[in-house]
Amino acid sequence: MEHALPLPPSLARRPAEATGDLLRLSSQATFARQLPAGACIAVQAGCVWLTQAGDSNDYFVSAGEFHVVTRPGRVVIESFTPQASMRVLLGAPAARPGFP
Repeated sequence: MEHALPLPPSLARRPAEATGDLLRLSSQATFARQLPAGACIAVQAGCVWLTQAGDSNDYFVSAGEFHVVTRPGRVVIESFTPQASMRVLLGAPAARPGFP
């Protein structure tokens, strides 16, 4: 079961606009939040740069792709395109039967 994470007041350098469960980021706007392991960042439009505490890798996630947070901690997401929209879900997408 997927649960949308309630969005906090914007921590962006440029304002992030939340519409329902959808988070919209303008160019170079940032969103920072403590997230649990297993939380899923599902990008619906644009491209975002993502980094998480304790992980030396940076990730670029484009529209139609998602990133699953591997450990609990602070996650920072920045819009890499003029505009990006995403959803933050507490549970990763479930695999379909017959697929790993």
